[in-house]
Amino acid sequence: MKLGRFLGLLGGFTLLFAVGLVSFNFLVMPRLIHHNPVVAVPDLRGKTVELARGEAGRAGLQLIEDRTAAHPSVAAGRVVEQTPAPGSSIRRGRRVTVVVSGGPAQGTVPDLAGLTRRQAGMLLARESFREGRVLRYRTDLVTAPTVTFQKPPAGTRHLKAQPIDLVVAEPDQAPAYRLPDLRGEPLYLARLAIEEAGCVVAAVTHRREPGVAPGTVLAQAPSPGSRVLKGATIELVASAR
Repeated sequence: MKLGRFLGLLGGFTLLFAVGLVSFNFLVMPRLIHHNPVVAVPDLRGKTVELARGEAGRAGLQLIEDRTAAHPSVAAGRVVEQTPAPGSSIRRGRRVTVVVSGGPAQGTVPDLAGLTRRQAGMLLARESFREGRVLRYRTDLVTAPTVTFQKPPAGTRHLKAQPIDLVVAEPDQAPAYRLPDLRGEPLYLARLAIEEAGCVVAAVTHRREPGVAPGTVLAQAPSPGSRVLKGATIELVASAR
């Protein structure tokens, strides 16, 4: 056989093969694919991967695991999401992609001791925990509500979004003092009464008052009978010389 004739036959066979392949892809395959019946996608959520795979297989579908993600309430190894959605109509042989739960996320409980309650709340929120029960007691050792104990303790592995119980020390409330009527009293006695009550005398204002002995209290603020806390400042007006 001459070389030219051989090459001609080879070219013809190649052309026929290409035409056949294109015809198969564009004419035969679509018919075969669309010949598959339409089925409803089963609801695989909450099922273990093994059960979900079996149910998808019985519907003529393929199960594909996309990824694993933490979930606060679904146990590890169970389906939490699927695509297409349950009840969707697709042809047999297609894929159903699922997201599998890795279980609730965990984290390390931060150390809250010594923080104010506000600071502790902000730190818990940043670490995806939340404040649980709070037990309070009063003490004169703090000036703001301060965490002194926590449960679970710092460094413990704990489920995210779960509560952390706190014991909080709050400032001891200063005792109230009913301010007596100091008007008409000698200034030194008024000072002594105020200081013994744990309050503070502000800089005394003096004014001339005819007929009143020098150094006599003429006015006071707060007014007589007022309830003031320990440490409050009392203002006095006394007669001048």
